[in-house]
Amino acid sequence: MKEAAIPGYRLSRARRSTKVLITMAMLGLLLGLISSVSLTVSRTGLSPHSVLTYYRGEAEAGDALDALTSAATPRPFAELVEVTHLHILGGSMLLFLLCHLLSVCDIKDEVRSFFYVTSFVSFLTTFALPWFIIYVHPAFAYLFGPAVVVFSSSLLALCLFPLREMWGRRADRSAIWNEGRL
Repeated sequence: MKEAAIPGYRLSRARRSTKVLITMAMLGLLLGLISSVSLTVSRTGLSPHSVLTYYRGEAEAGDALDALTSAATPRPFAELVEVTHLHILGGSMLLFLLCHLLSVCDIKDEVRSFFYVTSFVSFLTTFALPWFIIYVHPAFAYLFGPAVVVFSSSLLALCLFPLREMWGRRADRSAIWNEGRL
C-alpha cells in the first residue's frame, strides 16, 4: 500500500489489479463474517437468556427440561483465555487493515473516525463481555447481542466502503493524467 502514503490518494484511482486483489480479500472476509456470525448465533444465541446459559451454564427459566439440556457449569477459564487471545490478536490486525483501507476512501473524516472507534470498541466489548458475564454479573448478558450486532455491522461497512470506492466511483481523471498513468 505504498500508494496510500501519497496525500489525497484514493482507492478509486488504484490499478485494476489492486482493485481485484482487494475485492477478492473482501469477498473472503464477507464469507468469514457470515460464518462467524452464524457460529456465534448458533452457539450463544443473541437473547440474554441464551447468552447467559451458554456462558454461565445456568438454566434461568426454572424448567426441569431446560436444566437437563443446558450446560451445568460456566465456560472454563482456559477456554475463555484461548478464544480471547486468538481473537484479540487476529481481530486487531484485521480491523487495522480494514480501517487502513477506509482511510483511503473518499468519505468525511468524521465518518472515518466514527467507524474506527465503533469497530474497535464493539470488537473489544464483544470479547470482554463473556468475562463480565461469568466473573462480574449475569446482567452483562443483555449487552452481548447488541455488541455482536454493532460489531458485525461495522465489519460489514468496513468491507463495503472500499468496494464502493473502487468499483462505484470514477477516478479523478485529471489526477490520473497528472500522475502519468494515462
